[in-house]
Amino acid sequence: MKKRLFLYTVLIIFAGLLSFFAVSVYVTYANNIEFAKDTVRETALIYAGLYPGASSLDDFVKAGGDTRVTVISADGRVLADSRPLDIGSMENHLDRPEIQAAANGSPEPYRRYSDTLGVDLIYYAVKADGGDVFIRTAFPVAKIGAYLFRSLPLLILILCAVALLCFVFSRGMIGRITRPFESVGQTLRLLSGGGYTPGPVDGGYEEIDAILRGIGEVAQVLQNTLTALREEKTKAEYILNNIGDGIFAVDANKDILLINNAALEIFGVTPGIAGKDLNYLSYDQALADAVDDCVHNEKNTLLELSLDGRIYLVTIKRLPGTVLTMVILSDVTDSRENAKQREEFFANASHELKTPLTAIKGFNELTALNNRDDSLDKYIGGITRETDRMLELIGDMLKLSELENTHRTDPAPVSLKDTAADVRETLSGAIADKAVVLEISGEGEVTAEPGHVYELMKNLIENAVRYNDQGGSVSIQIETYASTARMTVADTGIGIPPEEQTRIFERFYRVEKSRSQRNGGTGLGLSIVKHICALYGWKLSLKSKLGVGTEVTVAFGGQ
Repeated sequence: MKKRLFLYTVLIIFAGLLSFFAVSVYVTYANNIEFAKDTVRETALIYAGLYPGASSLDDFVKAGGDTRVTVISADGRVLADSRPLDIGSMENHLDRPEIQAAANGSPEPYRRYSDTLGVDLIYYAVKADGGDVFIRTAFPVAKIGAYLFRSLPLLILILCAVALLCFVFSRGMIGRITRPFESVGQTLRLLSGGGYTPGPVDGGYEEIDAILRGIGEVAQVLQNTLTALREEKTKAEYILNNIGDGIFAVDANKDILLINNAALEIFGVTPGIAGKDLNYLSYDQALADAVDDCVHNEKNTLLELSLDGRIYLVTIKRLPGTVLTMVILSDVTDSRENAKQREEFFANASHELKTPLTAIKGFNELTALNNRDDSLDKYIGGITRETDRMLELIGDMLKLSELENTHRTDPAPVSLKDTAADVRETLSGAIADKAVVLEISGEGEVTAEPGHVYELMKNLIENAVRYNDQGGSVSIQIETYASTARMTVADTGIGIPPEEQTRIFERFYRVEKSRSQRNGGTGLGLSIVKHICALYGWKLSLKSKLGVGTEVTVAFGGQ
């Protein structure tokens, strides 16, 4: 019994020492790795601050010692290397992770295998202060292992000596020696349960006390780390499960790694769905294809998904630096319904207003025909002007409503020059009143509904005439680019202040309200232009200078 207890005691002690030895080796190795990372980081920063610090790049990089120093151009070419390598045959380094991190302004050390040297290296790169290049430093991982192996004989010798002492003195002191190690088990149990607190160390032997103190320090660090991780996990889970948007993430195999309560409710599944394939969550093909595209091609996607009568805006993104793909579902049903109701009200109100205004205009015209009192002419004229203005406003509102609800078009080839000429003929009265010189130059053709092209040109040219100075000029320049065209309408009118230029395409927005009212107009013309361009994917741009004039360009085909 005594021999067995002795043997067990020796084996337990030796196992404890071996475990401590393994932990010490691991911690030492890990510390050496961190020291190496700090070394390459500091070296890179020093070299970056000194660049260029020598008459040639070869002299500049040779002072690196064990640390490899590489100078890389902004386009990824290797300019110099402290190792005797054939720089001309080296691959472009722009796609290296350390170069990408430096280019993004967040340099980080990376450990990876070097195809050039055939060894594992720790890399770090920064942009040089003195030029548009990257300074990259690297330290061999094998060197770190070599430093560790140099200390191994001493550590092994200490381990053997302690084991021998334990063997010699264990017979008479089994109880005294085993009691401290029983506390180690208690420490580990408390640590796993999150209730560890450091206590006094009294093992009876200095060596055992040192071991117990080391274990206690490691346990304390682990305890603090586990506590912090538990707190962060609790916070993340609370936030994840209490936001309104549905969120779930899949890995490279499209297996669900996490899913919040909102997503569980949206798809009508239980928390047990975690760990299963995406198909267990939804059979929607559009969602599956978008997730697959993001997983394999890292292509972020925005799409709409209809589930149980609700509309969700789905955002699919790859989390940077991971293989995780995050899917976020935002319920936009109410906002879409509200927008639809506003559009319907807008259209219905416009239709309802148009009928009585048309009747008013007709009655007023009858009144004008039968009027024998000259004093009433100004009132009849005022009613005519205001009725025409209201009918024009309602007409523009109906056009805008129609454009907002148009999802399909019936395109045909349309001559821009001929359309501009038709608009000029239509606006001939306003052009003559302002004595504006209107010129059309160039030719081009665009594929669209003729009415939309006419409406776009009419609003742009009418604005250019209406807000021009008396005797000013308007030029319509049409240019052809390959298979598409571009049109520019420029005037010599009042111009638009810079702070107003971002808002003129809003509904009813007027730059100078008093002058706009005198010149007429509904305030919807440019909004109609914007919606027509959005319908066809045309690019709309504006340049204007106050008191000089305005230039509006439409690039047909999205040029």
